[in-house]
Amino acid sequence: MTPGAGLAAAALAAALAAGPRPAHLECPAGAEHRGAPPPDDGAEWCERRDLYGHGVREGPARAWYDDGGLWIEERYREGERDGPWLEHHRNGRKAREGTYSRGRKTGRWSVWYESGTCAEEASFREGTLDGPFRAWHENGAKRTEGRYCGGIQCGPWRTWDDAGRELGSVEFDEVHGP
Repeated sequence: MTPGAGLAAAALAAALAAGPRPAHLECPAGAEHRGAPPPDDGAEWCERRDLYGHGVREGPARAWYDDGGLWIEERYREGERDGPWLEHHRNGRKAREGTYSRGRKTGRWSVWYESGTCAEEASFREGTLDGPFRAWHENGAKRTEGRYCGGIQCGPWRTWDDAGRELGSVEFDEVHGP
């Protein structure tokens, strides 16, 4: 076996070990499939041409780690992220999950440790932190709790150590709309 063939075989083995190959992307009307999953490529997406003939992403897209494990699953509309967005840790568990609307984070976003324990939950409105925020230590104990108002900390915030003892609290001014 040649050295190049050995590397290709190792890449294929890694891709197969990462789990079943995901289903083929279903591109919306007018969009064409681009890229490929491992071992052929590290990303695939749907693309259409804009008025100037430039390629813009439209529909689902995925990217993989160099070992063949699924990294990111997302959707595009008119070249902007739009819809569910999911990032995986290398071990396959969820790392981050949320939704985009016209390229901006919206609604609840969650972050997880590699162990699978939830690390953070935050709320976004038009790409800005807005609403409840909670964070946990990797052992599951509450770490921080508070609220954002238009991207600024507002109201009461509390912090705890990993044994559940309160470390402190602070009261931020309330922030109201423009």
